This record gives sequence, C-alpha cells and structure tokens, in this order.
Amino acid sequence: MSSARYRDHARLLDELQQIVGAMKNLAFAELQRLGRTLPAQEVAEQTVLQALADIVVPDMAAAQGRQLWLAIGADRGFCGGFNDHLAAAVLAEHVRTPTAVWMVAGERLRQRLEDRLPEATWLPGCAASEEAGLCVDTWLDALLPHLDAPAAPVFHVLHHNDAGPGARRLLPMPALPAPHTGSPPRRYVARAVLISGLVSEMLRVALLGALYQSLQQENRWRLAQMERARDHLEESARQLDRDHFRERQAQITTELETLMSSLDGVQRTLAPGARL
Repeated sequence: MSSARYRDHARLLDELQQIVGAMKNLAFAELQRLGRTLPAQEVAEQTVLQALADIVVPDMAAAQGRQLWLAIGADRGFCGGFNDHLAAAVLAEHVRTPTAVWMVAGERLRQRLEDRLPEATWLPGCAASEEAGLCVDTWLDALLPHLDAPAAPVFHVLHHNDAGPGARRLLPMPALPAPHTGSPPRRYVARAVLISGLVSEMLRVALLGALYQSLQQENRWRLAQMERARDHLEESARQLDRDHFRERQAQITTELETLMSSLDGVQRTLAPGARL
C-alpha cells in the first residue's frame, strides 16, 4: 500500500469515526430527553384515566367492533433489525386476524409491509421526540373515521417496548382506577361531551406513551449499533496501521538488501587484483 493510499484510507476511517460519534451523541441526547418525558407522560395518562373514573364512564368493554391496529415503526435508520422485528409481529397478527384494519406509521416499516398489507393505511412516522405531538395528532385524524363507526372498534397499538414488539389495547376502555370518594366533581359541560373529550385525550396520551417508548427502544438499538460500528472502525484503523507498518518494513528491508548487494558489488570491484 502506497503512503498516499494509506493516508486516504486513514482519513476515510477518521471521517467515519466522527460521523458514528455524532450519531451516537444524538441517540444518547434523545434518550436523555425521553427519560425526562416518559414519567410526565405516564402521570398525564393516569390523570385522564382518573378523570374518566370520577365521572363514572358506562361499561364500554362490551363494544366488539372490527379489529383496528396501529403499528409504530422507526423512521430513521441505523437501528439494526428494529423494523424487521416489528414487521414480523405485524404479519403474525395479520395471520391471526386477517380481517383487521391496519394503520402503519413510518416509511421504513411501510417498505417492509406494503406488499403483504396492500389495504393498510400508511401514516407518517416520527423521527424525534420533538415531533411526537404533531405526529400523534395526525394519527388521530386518521383514526377518527374508524372510531365514529356504528360499532366501536377494538383498537390496539403495536410498538417496541422493553420486551420487544408488544401490543396494547386502547379501546374498549382499559380498566379504570377506583373513583375518588366524596362528592362527584362539578361539571360545566354535558356529561356525554365531557366523556367524549376525555376518551379522545386518553387516546392521545396513550399513543404518545406508545410513541415515546418506541423512540426510546429505537435509540437504544441505534446507540448499540453505533458502539459496534465504533469498535469495528477502531479495529479497522489498527489493522490498517499494522498492515502499513508491515508493508513499510518489508519495503525498507528490500531497499536495504538492494543497497547491501550494490555495496558488495562495489567492494568486489575495488578489491586488490580486481580487473577493471
């Protein structure tokens, strides 16, 4: 390997290490934000559920409409098989409930599923926690026509959590906490309107929670991928140095041997009695 080629390879490895380091820092920063956001989101969800319990929501568990699913994929790359695992979970559920209506969030997950789920609704994905609120509002706009159907759907969200791809049922309503004792809360709007608004807010905060958990796992996967990439690049750089050193040593040895052979020839020529 020539010195110029060695320098080019070394410069390329250094640039790649800088890119990997930047991506690792971005993933770590996102995990820090999500670590602060998730506890507050969980409190918000419990607050909405408590409000529903306090106004005595009628039994909604009897609703048994069509199955409706929302799958949340990763919209950014470099997170290993994150979307592949999720696509496998979607297809497995599709086999179990072939008549279910599917909504899929994220372009990368769409690429893995559009041939198998041609009737699915494709929704925009979310690349970072700062976009989560607007993203969930877009998903809710797509969900509303299904939720206003005469028979309320059985609605699940499928996303990555600590255990891998997992499903959570959001409708019919999950089990509510015990209502507060004492006088019922004062209401200033009709009960039906209030319940409808609280159910919508429950869906919103629950979807935010699912999205935050998905982003948290995605960035954990990405961080692990970047650490493996960094280790690989560091080993490649060390191997490049070793190869260049060996080649340079071989070149020096060859040059010395050539020089010594030349000196031997000169000495034989100049030796006493040598013919000129």
